[in-house]
Amino acid sequence: MKLRKLIAPLLVVCFFSVNTFAYGPRGHQLVGAIADRRLARNSAVATKVRQLLDGLTLAQAATLPDQIKSWDDCGSRPPSPDPVTDRQRVNNELRAFVAANKCNMHPTHSEFHFTDVPVIGGEKYADGTVGRGEFDIVQMIPFCIRVLRGEEPETNSRAITKTIAVILITHYLGDIHQPLHVGADFFKADGTAFHPVAGAEGFADQGGNKLTLFTFSGKKFNAVGNLHSFWDCKSVDRAFGQTADAAWARQFAAQTPARWKLTGDVETWAEQMANDILPFAREARRRLQYRNIRIVPGEHFIASGEARERRRGSYSSWAANVVRQEIHKGGWRLAAVLEQSLR
Repeated sequence: MKLRKLIAPLLVVCFFSVNTFAYGPRGHQLVGAIADRRLARNSAVATKVRQLLDGLTLAQAATLPDQIKSWDDCGSRPPSPDPVTDRQRVNNELRAFVAANKCNMHPTHSEFHFTDVPVIGGEKYADGTVGRGEFDIVQMIPFCIRVLRGEEPETNSRAITKTIAVILITHYLGDIHQPLHVGADFFKADGTAFHPVAGAEGFADQGGNKLTLFTFSGKKFNAVGNLHSFWDCKSVDRAFGQTADAAWARQFAAQTPARWKLTGDVETWAEQMANDILPFAREARRRLQYRNIRIVPGEHFIASGEARERRRGSYSSWAANVVRQEIHKGGWRLAAVLEQSLR
């Protein structure tokens, strides 16, 4: 599985987004805030979560797995020495987690945030191998669940303690409800999108991070940044506008989302969630037409390309509706995962 490196700290993620960031800080915090309110009904689990997080809320913990990328020393910026939280124990455990999964290692903690199921071909997660990995998000969520259940020791080689498991699950439940964190397009050498197979994988779009999105406004198409960044931030801001996040969390915690329930053992839920978001990942690409796809032989990804909305003026509003729905479901599912894992 490929590494996606951090190229900007959390505060500027919406301007320099890479594929390991889903929804940016606001989206992740909303998922956590909805779950905080849902767990308030279950005092036993809420108390366990509060103790593990040393008093942090899920909304506060939700962005930590992105913030710790500022500690990586593999990028163009020097690693930051600053703590990401004022809870010393939590900060120390996060430091140990990064040390066990460094940016120059396999696995690196950046690999844990996504999977790349091809959007062409109609596959579900279990139907193939291209774009999946031993340490992708569909595998790491169950790993964290096993740590919380006591089925995986806290002394595991990934340095995922129960505290880190809660933090990671909180973040990954936001990631897995972002369409471009689960589905990807793959291109042939001639720049056409296709269904890849093992041994003929082509060139991936890096979760849309290699594509510049053009939407129609006024009387022309305008570049609005890379496709992944659009889903991280612009779509979230359009979905939730100027209304305070606390108001959204209060509304969404009280309002049951459609089709949010999952079946079977909680360890199977990550795969179900990935399969649930895949139709939106496919639609997110079907609504676009690609141009000027540039390929560099020997690379795993396309170098660049353009993605233009097919129906003028429709992409942004459609994406905002998807984001609103998925963040709503993500908050309820996060609370349910924690309730099942810590009961």
